[in-house]
Amino acid sequence: MQLRVRNSLTRRKEILSSTGDSLNMFVCGPTVYDYVHLGHARTYIAFDTITRYLKFSEYKVRYLMNITDVAERIVQRAEQLKRDPFELAREYEAAFLDDMRALGISEVDEFERASEAIPKMIAQIAGLINKGFAYETETGVYFEVQKYPKFGQLSGQSHEELSLRRLELCSSKRNPEDFSLWRKYDKGLAWDSPWGRGRPGWHIEDTAVSMAAFGDTYDIHGGASELIFPHHEAEIAQAESLTGKAPFVRYWLHTGLLNVGGRKMSKSLGNMIRIRDALKEYTAAELRFYFSTVHYREPMSYSHTGVNDARHRLNILMKNLASFTQTEVRGGAEREKASATLAKHEAAFKRSMNDDFQTPRALTVLEEFASELGKLGGKVDQDSKVNLEAGFRKMANVLGILPLQG
Repeated sequence: MQLRVRNSLTRRKEILSSTGDSLNMFVCGPTVYDYVHLGHARTYIAFDTITRYLKFSEYKVRYLMNITDVAERIVQRAEQLKRDPFELAREYEAAFLDDMRALGISEVDEFERASEAIPKMIAQIAGLINKGFAYETETGVYFEVQKYPKFGQLSGQSHEELSLRRLELCSSKRNPEDFSLWRKYDKGLAWDSPWGRGRPGWHIEDTAVSMAAFGDTYDIHGGASELIFPHHEAEIAQAESLTGKAPFVRYWLHTGLLNVGGRKMSKSLGNMIRIRDALKEYTAAELRFYFSTVHYREPMSYSHTGVNDARHRLNILMKNLASFTQTEVRGGAEREKASATLAKHEAAFKRSMNDDFQTPRALTVLEEFASELGKLGGKVDQDSKVNLEAGFRKMANVLGILPLQG
């Protein structure tokens, strides 16, 4: 079975293929004005797992994540704390990277700060103005949504629905649905531009960063489902209007929201659980096991009961594995059975993950595999024992559910 992914753009499962020597993947990173929470963790663990499986399947992957260190929320938080916004952003960026390491998220090849891509953003904005897709007012530069007829294709919204969506309140815009590419500011966090001092809009930051790395079009863009509109919708509009090439991204993958008590986990709602606080109570392996029990696209409700159940299941799996690895070899009569056992579970694991990364089913495969290993004990020869353990660990490491070393 070939690897299929559910593409948010086409709303169907498609065979995953690369256009070049490697799959280029961009995932939206955090806005660094506070500590990241478990809602973020769910997305970043999902794409870490996806990347691990792509490599398991012998794809070459280049994985880029941006760091949004230019944003109104950072400026506002810095003003509240009487801090320099860049210093504040660097502090929370370092905390974010610490949290990612603590969760065993290791597959990101590059982190790119938005602040280091300002010239690229200015060049793209100028290009959009020259092509007639953007216009300047006294408050900034805006993308004119009506000039891009496909706006709404990712979120599935009609032009009538979009006309009711006011992306940003601003009296100088031509249309309510237009969004900012550059906002003018005389002071604070600002850069010089052809339109005066100011700072970029959120959407152009990611477009500039990803296109600078991957070119006009690339393979995979990921993020949380809440970013589909307007953020990812705007990215597509900007890129395709600028280059005239479509699709901007071939596969769009989105994670479901993490809810607490029926509401989305978020800083604004005050119901967030910081990653670093969760790691005081649970291990990274337990949290990764827990998030793998629900398919990455589905909404998920966080609960201590759920994590404790995941802990229990993981403990049983680890006990079965330890029973197998710690039992002395007593004979080699089960060599053929050992080979068949490994092949059976590898095939089942691949079937599960090739179906849009079905981690719940993959977990069940690993639990059944561990149970069979526990029963095999010392009934296999040394070579078979080594191969079985290595095969099991290779699959388990895709999900990152084995305890971190060191």
